[in-house]
Amino acid sequence: MGPTWDVRTEQGYMACYRATFHEVYRYAAMLCGADRAAAEDLVHDVYLATLKSVRRGAVTELTVGYLTTAVRHRFLDRVRSTQREERRLRLVSSTPEPATVSMPPQLKDLPDRERAILVLRYVDDLTMADAAAALGISVDAAESLAARAIRRLRRQEARDAE
Repeated sequence: MGPTWDVRTEQGYMACYRATFHEVYRYAAMLCGADRAAAEDLVHDVYLATLKSVRRGAVTELTVGYLTTAVRHRFLDRVRSTQREERRLRLVSSTPEPATVSMPPQLKDLPDRERAILVLRYVDDLTMADAAAALGISVDAAESLAARAIRRLRRQEARDAE
């Protein structure tokens, strides 16, 4: 387990922020891929939310694990919110959905859900069932999504080796 910061004082909170920011941002960037602005927004939202909790007295200590978990939860909330909004738009839209654009299979360029399942499963070391639950999909769908992402990464690796 990593270090714990006492954040009951402003100096303690700022020391925690300075010491953890890069690691927390790196994790958010893995989740968000090429969208650096989204990663920055996630991280800043998490630090602001923890500051509010500290000021209320609900949180007195922070760890990198706590902060990265908060980033993961906020990311998943945004993914689910986006999915709900897309479903609503499809229901009211009279035009067909645009064709899916084939994306390069590098991790940062994977489609959001494929990147998310790989990060949840292999970076966060969640079980496939837990990763599926976090994304709001079945275990079978999660396994299929992960397999598709891995195949995509392997094909790109083979092309790069040529």
